[in-house]
Amino acid sequence: MAITLPFNRKAVLAALVITAAAATTVTVPGTAEAQSGSRICGNYWEARANGKTVGIIAKVLEVPKVDFGICLRVIDKTNSISGRSLPGYNGTVTWNPRHAMRSWTCEEAGDLFNDKYGNDPCLDMNRVDLIGQVANRTPRELSQVY
Repeated sequence: MAITLPFNRKAVLAALVITAAAATTVTVPGTAEAQSGSRICGNYWEARANGKTVGIIAKVLEVPKVDFGICLRVIDKTNSISGRSLPGYNGTVTWNPRHAMRSWTCEEAGDLFNDKYGNDPCLDMNRVDLIGQVANRTPRELSQVY
């Protein structure tokens, strides 16, 4: 014997959908639109002169949060600075071994540059959405002299 309820199925489903939407709006914090679906991948190196760290340089690209191997391809693409000098530093530097940046947030990149580079190091990133695009994108270079 079936139990009869005083409301119909459509009304219950509609109420559940409205409740779920309201709960999601309240519990999910807002994020910046340009960064909400992205992460940063690439490499960075510390510049040394006279036994001290005098600066830093990074080569990075923006990738989707779920990158399906794109980040590893970007790390491989940006793995060398080929004897470069440190922009803004007068003198010769040696470079520490590279450090991979795998799926970093913009805030983590800002912390790497002690938040001195600018308000947001991600503003002018080149985004890579498909693994085949990695070869055609130019990495963004960030540098800072301490």
